[in-house]
Amino acid sequence: MKKTFACLLLLSLFITVLVNPLAAQTRERRVGQNPIASAPNPSTPSRPPVLGGTGTTAGQPRSQSPTLNSGPEEVDAGDVIRVDTTLVTLPVSVTDRNGRYIPNLTKEDFRLWEDGAEQQVAFFASVDKPFSVVLMIDTSGSTRFRIGDIQDAAITFVNQLRPGDQVMVVSFDDDVRVLAEFTGDRGRLRDAIRRTRTGDGTKLYDAVDLVINQRLNRVSGRKAVVLFTDGVDTTSRRASYASNVRDAEEVDALIYPVQY
Repeated sequence: MKKTFACLLLLSLFITVLVNPLAAQTRERRVGQNPIASAPNPSTPSRPPVLGGTGTTAGQPRSQSPTLNSGPEEVDAGDVIRVDTTLVTLPVSVTDRNGRYIPNLTKEDFRLWEDGAEQQVAFFASVDKPFSVVLMIDTSGSTRFRIGDIQDAAITFVNQLRPGDQVMVVSFDDDVRVLAEFTGDRGRLRDAIRRTRTGDGTKLYDAVDLVINQRLNRVSGRKAVVLFTDGVDTTSRRASYASNVRDAEEVDALIYPVQY
């Protein structure tokens, strides 16, 4: 009986010793898995969770990176683009050996040079627009015996006027006289031409200067000077051949001399 009690006592002690370390190990694992949360400090405000990149503080907007324009700006169909350019107009007429005009020409029929360099013909068209023409009649002493022929030639020109054409009549010797301002009235132009009388001296260049710089410079569109003269200047003081050519180019006017 005593032996049996002793064995039971030893077995009980062994089980106790064996169970106690296991219990201690179990408690240690529980403590490690479930730590006790610290009580919140009422003086420290709680912060909401922050999502996104680093360095961002709650309540502050995130900085935005500038957007780079990687391509050309698109142009809408209704936008207007203005480009400054220089377009030089050059009126031309082409005739055959008999003086007859050659029609139906195209841009490919022409080549243009300036100062030795070939230029591009950007635009070419056959136009039929009204003309503003100044008929200048030389009435100097050297034309005394030919004034009738000059008058007839000027009237023939007037008779060929088209609707919309405007003609001005000027005579010159030692004086410059405007006999008719721009008009399309053929009767009035014929009367002005018949009133021309010869005088002394020939202010050819001064007369052309007056016509260009006091009349044609106010006219838009196609314009020209038809000059009936023997081509000899004797009394001009202000203008010269070179200044006449320069001024005519400036106002884009053509000069057609008819020599007698």
